[in-house]
Amino acid sequence: MDPGKGWSILERIRKYLYPLLGALLVTILIAAGSIHRVDRWAQDLLYQRPGTASGDIVIIGIDEESLSILGPYNTWDRNILASVLEKLAADPEHLPAVTAVDILYAGYSFEQADARLAAAAEALGHVVTASLADFGMQVTWENGHAVALDASAVLSMEEPYPELAACTVQGHINAVSDADGIIRHALAYVDYGQDRTYSMACETARIYLESRGKQLKLPPVSRQGAFYIPYTARPGAYSDDISIVDILMDKVPPEYWAGKIVLIGAYTPGLQDDYFTPVDTHTRMNGVEIQANVIQSLLDGRYKREVPAWPQLLILFLVSLSAAWLFLRLRLKTGTAVFAGYVLAGFGIPLLLYQAGYVTHPLWIPSAMLVLFILALAVHYVQAARERIRLALENERIHAELEVAAQIQSSALPGPLPEHSEFTLSASMTPAKMVGGDLYDYFMIDEDHLGLVIGDVSGKGVPASLFMMVAASLIRNAVLAGNPPGEALRMVNTQMCARNPNDMFVTVWLGVLELSTGLLTAVNAGHEYPALKKASGTFELFKDRHGFVIGGMDGARYRPYTLQLETGDTLFVYTDGVPEATSAQEELFGTDRMLQALRSRETGTPDELLEAVRQSIAAFVGPAPQFDDLTMLCIRYLGRPTSPHSDLTHAPARQLPLTDRTSYQGKTGGKEPG
Repeated sequence: MDPGKGWSILERIRKYLYPLLGALLVTILIAAGSIHRVDRWAQDLLYQRPGTASGDIVIIGIDEESLSILGPYNTWDRNILASVLEKLAADPEHLPAVTAVDILYAGYSFEQADARLAAAAEALGHVVTASLADFGMQVTWENGHAVALDASAVLSMEEPYPELAACTVQGHINAVSDADGIIRHALAYVDYGQDRTYSMACETARIYLESRGKQLKLPPVSRQGAFYIPYTARPGAYSDDISIVDILMDKVPPEYWAGKIVLIGAYTPGLQDDYFTPVDTHTRMNGVEIQANVIQSLLDGRYKREVPAWPQLLILFLVSLSAAWLFLRLRLKTGTAVFAGYVLAGFGIPLLLYQAGYVTHPLWIPSAMLVLFILALAVHYVQAARERIRLALENERIHAELEVAAQIQSSALPGPLPEHSEFTLSASMTPAKMVGGDLYDYFMIDEDHLGLVIGDVSGKGVPASLFMMVAASLIRNAVLAGNPPGEALRMVNTQMCARNPNDMFVTVWLGVLELSTGLLTAVNAGHEYPALKKASGTFELFKDRHGFVIGGMDGARYRPYTLQLETGDTLFVYTDGVPEATSAQEELFGTDRMLQALRSRETGTPDELLEAVRQSIAAFVGPAPQFDDLTMLCIRYLGRPTSPHSDLTHAPARQLPLTDRTSYQGKTGGKEPG
């Protein structure tokens, strides 16, 4: 087959395969419920818009005032509610249209109180009392085998005691909350055996509508009898702060409840009958207020039908397929406009459908569009990157190696440390045109020890950079593992010698500064002498002990030395690119000029000291090309703060092994161990 023709077929397959895979991906993710909770919150925000509470619904609450005057609720007998019902029935000309008691009175209590409550309910008429279904798991057995499992079966029904049940209508008061604890649905009815018990809200609305010559039409329900609640009012909107005590003390005229729906129930958090609702997810709503919202939706006929998931998923897949195809074909500007159009439609169409009575998932399409657009951007980016790489390989193949090496070298440089009061530090590397092997590193070993590294690999180019990367990584890992400087370099040297086919080597200066004491433990493996400035002196070369270079000879050992830094002391380390900077006359910059540059700004910050050296080199070199990388690291020890308000960390430092303590402690400042 012609390779060009084969490539064309492959591109054509990708043209349709990528959109198909993207559409399948987002559809599967959304079908799996990845954004279910967020989508529910979006439904709450878009659909649940508070309106005006109906004036035909009156709440008489068992509130804090009632409990303070009549005592704790568990001490009440049924005479109290009987008295309330008697007050409501006192004026035959001003009776409620229906009274719903959102309290379960199951079983007998005191004979006189039970009889009085039943008589009061019968005298008032049109009273709805509470029943409660007990849901649980039920297994159906046939021939000794389980054939069905119902996880939401009604195991029993608690009803009012017989005398009260005989003269009232029963309505269940079961609340149905979603997985996030928010009540978005109500149960229109509960089936127990052959009996069906409608909800208190349904029975109350039915009686009220029948009193006005109308019939209640039930909302569309799920197989479990649940329906979506379009809330009308926020918590407290139905309440006029009328309590049971107000009724008993004749503070409310009968005209207030005449011909209306009267709801009696708990109206204080202490009675634990309050829930979160979608109309206000931050404030709990009392159960009797939820009843009021459901009743008003039934009276208004504002029913909402929840659209099943499968047709929405099918539409989602088709929309996602078309969007993915467009996103991959269009330019960024046009594709962004198309993306915005899809998102706006994804929000706008569900809102229109809700107004028409259908509840859909408003975040499905916008979320899918966002994922597909990001994936399309990634595909475009990858394709553009591949094209750039191809052109770079064709046009600048020689320079590609240097650019990659420079990126690797740059990525190895450490970022800024969190601010420490014990020291201030600055480091820089100015690369030459060729990729070099210089690198610096600094890192906290523990809360009291700071590691400092600077190095220079023999040779130039990519091999030197890679060799330096390996060495720097091994040094950092060895020090962080708890090894003292000398042992750390011994281990690194062993590893580098074992895999060094090109016989490369690296000079290294490694120091560990104990922040609490200023004691610096250092090792010099063939590197340049550091420059040290005591607080009361000037910059001088500190001619420390030199060990053999890393990677040069297996078995080499490295003896550490210690240097006691006092408050205000400054240490400057560098690579050979500084003293070996060469002018147009082929004269070396040298360490003397370096010290002069440091002394010219010796009271400055580490940043200013590094800048002084750079400027001095630039003036000395002039137009001559830079020969080598210029890498420098400068640290000033500020001492441990003693103020009780300082940011001193009081946690104990990491316990070091015995060999570490030997290296980090017990040495005199500036002397080498014998």
